[in-house]
Amino acid sequence: MEESKKLELREKILERSVEVGSCIIDLEELTKPISPDKGLGRLTRLEALQDKNVNEAALERLRDEEVRLQNALVNISLPTFGICQGCNDEINFDRLQALPGITLCTDCAK
Repeated sequence: MEESKKLELREKILERSVEVGSCIIDLEELTKPISPDKGLGRLTRLEALQDKNVNEAALERLRDEEVRLQNALVNISLPTFGICQGCNDEINFDRLQALPGITLCTDCAK
């Protein structure tokens, strides 16, 4: 992969890392335990617990993405960056731009 493309991807990864970090902070606030003495009615409390579970799932996905992005930042300087771990072909640049932490080409990801 050309160095100019790697620089472009590095910028994209850094931008996405900032976005993910910000979302993680917000979701951590939304997933704090719900106090049982909070003045919620029964249904409202159930809705709050359901929302908390949805937010916890989103938080887990973002933390996974954060790890993939950090790995991509570490690996971007390696000659194997952008090479599919499944078939050893080059991963399409558009795919890397959309999913910078990805390690599989579209065929191997199926």
